[in-house]
Amino acid sequence: MSKSGSILAKLIAGIALAMAAFHLWVVYSGAPEVFYFRGTHLLFGLVLIFLWFPLKLEGGLRPLGLLIDLLMLAGSIAAIAYLFIEHDYVLTRFAYVDDLHPMDAILGITLMVVVLESARRTIGLALPLTSLAFLAYGIFVADLRAGELIDQMYLTTEGIFGIPLNVSATYIVLFIVFGALVEKSGTGKLFMDFAMALAGATAGGPAKVACLTSAMFGTISGSSTANVMTTGTFTIPLMRRIGYRPAFAGAVEAVASTGGQIMPPIMGAAA
Repeated sequence: MSKSGSILAKLIAGIALAMAAFHLWVVYSGAPEVFYFRGTHLLFGLVLIFLWFPLKLEGGLRPLGLLIDLLMLAGSIAAIAYLFIEHDYVLTRFAYVDDLHPMDAILGITLMVVVLESARRTIGLALPLTSLAFLAYGIFVADLRAGELIDQMYLTTEGIFGIPLNVSATYIVLFIVFGALVEKSGTGKLFMDFAMALAGATAGGPAKVACLTSAMFGTISGSSTANVMTTGTFTIPLMRRIGYRPAFAGAVEAVASTGGQIMPPIMGAAA
């Protein structure tokens, strides 16, 4: 059975819908306390990653892959649920001063492993290896104690629950939802068809189409992220089909979407 028609696909769709509903509710009612808000966002993301990108081992090792996936899911839920349950303790403790409880250390290490593995499954080894290098630098060069590192990464808003996660939870996920709605409503295809009519038959047509489509989308959205997520779903495959390298196609779309931010009347998300 194909993934699109399986029970797993329906489960993934249900979780993704719940994630979108949660963030739209936050927009309406205001964000909850930081660990609740960012933790819920992270938990949704981790669960979706481990369901959509299972560990694919061949032959007799397939049960081992399933076991690892289940452990990753359980670790994600346990580490974040602990922060919810012990919320008052996390907020009132003195970071780097109070000793870590054994459970703090165990779940802190668990969450770091889970986050690194989720990054490996989605974007490859580059980012996890870079992160491990910086963690090793902190311990072996900067003389940080392992407890201090776990404290910062797990129990403060300066590590895993820091600014990048907040940006993802506050802005990026909403732009992704917006981009999906634009795509499904046909607005993105309208921009695409108009750009194809203008530049599709010229030399370098698909790249020019990407620039024109991103510029037109910029008139209704001041976000380069939303622009990429919406127009890129059409233009990047189009460029790849005629022979553009994937990296070049992605670069064209990224630059075009960034330039689209300055199109009037929006002229940038911060305007």
